[in-house]
Amino acid sequence: MKSLPQIRKFNEKYMLFIDDKPFIMFAAELHNSAASSAEYMKIAWEKVKELNCNTLLVPVYWNLIEKKENKFDFTDVKRIISGARKYKIKLVLLWFGSWKNGLSGYAPDWVKMDWKRFPRVENEYGVKTKILSMFQSDILSVELNAFKRFMEYIKEVDEKEQTVIAVQVENEVGILGSVRDFSKGANEAYRETVSDNLTEYLKKQNFLCFRDMTYKGYTAVDTWEDIFGCYAPEVFMCANYASYIEKLAKQGKEIYNLPLFTNVWLKGNNDEKAGIYPCGGPVPEMIDIWKCMAPSLDFISPDIYSFEFEKAAELYAGEDNPLFIPETRRDKWAVANLYTSVGKYNSLCYSPFGAESIGEDKSFITGILHTDINDKNISSEMVKRYLSKSYKMLCNMLPIITEYYGTENIKGFAQKEGEISRQLRLDKYLLTVEFYHNINGNNEFMPGAGIVIQISEDELLFIGYGYKAELESLTVGKQSDFLSLEKGNYDENHKWIKYMDLNGDEQYIRMEEEPTLLRAFCYEF
Repeated sequence: MKSLPQIRKFNEKYMLFIDDKPFIMFAAELHNSAASSAEYMKIAWEKVKELNCNTLLVPVYWNLIEKKENKFDFTDVKRIISGARKYKIKLVLLWFGSWKNGLSGYAPDWVKMDWKRFPRVENEYGVKTKILSMFQSDILSVELNAFKRFMEYIKEVDEKEQTVIAVQVENEVGILGSVRDFSKGANEAYRETVSDNLTEYLKKQNFLCFRDMTYKGYTAVDTWEDIFGCYAPEVFMCANYASYIEKLAKQGKEIYNLPLFTNVWLKGNNDEKAGIYPCGGPVPEMIDIWKCMAPSLDFISPDIYSFEFEKAAELYAGEDNPLFIPETRRDKWAVANLYTSVGKYNSLCYSPFGAESIGEDKSFITGILHTDINDKNISSEMVKRYLSKSYKMLCNMLPIITEYYGTENIKGFAQKEGEISRQLRLDKYLLTVEFYHNINGNNEFMPGAGIVIQISEDELLFIGYGYKAELESLTVGKQSDFLSLEKGNYDENHKWIKYMDLNGDEQYIRMEEEPTLLRAFCYEF
């Protein structure tokens, strides 16, 4: 039997391996309700295929697979796996369990209706919320049973074909509307001492997860507030949510050892208070808490909707945490940020959310517009065209891209608002990248974006759109020029297919308005 999908070290970076080969997910995530409808999925599969995705992220709903306690129905999961095989697309299944987006909408009805057995989070005023509490509750035992059966089912029906390559555990976990759980059980736990496991781990990290906190020492009787002060409520919730998810993940890996992860709803800004975003989730300041308390997770994944894409990506692209983006924008920046994600941050996955409705003026589930009405020159159809062309081009070049992941030979970039040029340094050459269009509020265009790969000392690949590049030798007293410049593409077998030789006054790097691939051979003189 072939090896299971797994995370391995490659070029000093962690990468996903499928069939013992490095793999990047050029992906899409469905709308939340999509997978519940067989009729809807007939439409969705065709639309996703048009995007040239190699992977689809699909929800699995606890409330639909266990409508009665300990009575399971995996019909929807079976249908999704069959559809993926038909369309030759890999799957990441998203377990929507006790918590989703800071709430508990996907718990089964029999859980929601039993307030005694499954108590709810209370806010600081003692008001009960709709959010399930972890404390003095049976919720962990019943969800462990459900997740166990889910992982057993995947193994049973898919271990041979390995259509499913990863599983997300919960979704944007945490509490909306409160800084912590103030229920009776939570208050009792909050007054307890902090585990040696966590304090020793943080001692080694020197509390790097907190910007304005240094390790001051503690005793065995210190409480959460004694050690963490104003951070205590959020640290407390993080530690407990992470511990809860660790139990699911550890059990899941023992059953079927696929890559497992959880995702995070990011802060709107550094000053935003816990509860405005889900309190307890692995926001940047709390990653160390999660790393300590949930070691069975292979990585923690940011959902990046912010216009400050690189800032968010930088925070989660660590040496021990490969970047995996399960959700992101579906407007013009969805295309541009793809190139940065792959070429600069070596991402394992890039996945616009609600992608089956890309190309439509409005989502055919929510009715929400996909593009900014101020983007005068950009339509949803244009976003779809750019993304699908980019995905096809990058999928066909997958072995080339992964070969250079984690090295200085790959450079990715996307034009920022108001930016007209930038410089990239390679071994022998300095590249000056100039963008065609000035992007600002009054003059909207697709932002230029690209990836440059140095294949060998004098062979370069230029990928992307909306820019031109000047090549300059870094060797003192030397100039540079092209021996040849080819326009072409890689086919599905990853073989270079030359379309045209660019000669004479056309022999310079000028990427087209839409995704293009050029192959350059250079020399110094």
